[in-house]
Amino acid sequence: MKLVYKVLWIDDNQVFFKNHESVISEHLEDKGFVCDITKYTSISEFEDKEASSEHQKLYDLFLIDLNLDNDDTGDQIINNIRENTLVDIIFYSTVLDNVRKSVSENNIEGVYITSRNKDDFEEKVTDVIDVTIRKVQDVNNLRGLIMAEVAELDRIKKEIIKKFTQNNPDHNELKKYIRDSVFKKFNNDKNTFYHLSANDETYININVEELVDNLIYDSYKKARTVQKIADNEFTLKDYNQDIIKKRNVLAHEKEKIRENGTHFFFYFDGTELEFSENQCIKIRKDIQKYKKIAAKL
Repeated sequence: MKLVYKVLWIDDNQVFFKNHESVISEHLEDKGFVCDITKYTSISEFEDKEASSEHQKLYDLFLIDLNLDNDDTGDQIINNIRENTLVDIIFYSTVLDNVRKSVSENNIEGVYITSRNKDDFEEKVTDVIDVTIRKVQDVNNLRGLIMAEVAELDRIKKEIIKKFTQNNPDHNELKKYIRDSVFKKFNNDKNTFYHLSANDETYININVEELVDNLIYDSYKKARTVQKIADNEFTLKDYNQDIIKKRNVLAHEKEKIRENGTHFFFYFDGTELEFSENQCIKIRKDIQKYKKIAAKL
């Protein structure tokens, strides 16, 4: 699972695009995804730019009008698309009987059909989007998502710290904060990391840019340092609760199942993390929230 939901849309009616794309984008945002729509006005344009079946697999959903004002017929469109991809597809048309006939005659499976009517179209698209999300919304996919995204957030936090030190040559206050707060409980390898464990003013000799690349500078320490730099725009307590704790429990704890079939994890303190659709949505939204905060820094 990824945070970007990719839609490929083929329709030569620009007004139809504009009338519906905001509904699709807002629905995906409500589910915790970033909506990425690629638009084409003809099958030939699509095939020129998306010829590779491997490329087509990058999409999560195809939306295809079967009444394009060009030489493409419904049968040709269906054959061209279904031969090259197994992505979920919604075919739509002003004449539903023609769509059903084309799908039936070509023995096409795994596609959805709807009309161009506003309510019908939007209901079908949002319903199918929900189905595609549920297909991959399991514990293993969520584990993969949060591990990958936390790694990306760690990379961004590291760049924020490095950028701060570069823009502030005299950053001794930050160095003192790193020694006294970020590494407050640091007791290992005092010879190698003497400046972190000594109580004198040798913290001014800390090379922050070099230290932040070291594996001992973990996700929590990066977050704590960014909180110092961010000046209240980034809150360590919230980030730890929303991201780090959930990353840790998903990465290290075994999923448990209650008698009623619900899934959950035990945090290290004995409290529970419920695995549910709402929790999945919250995690996706929280990741995006902290990415936006980091981008401002």
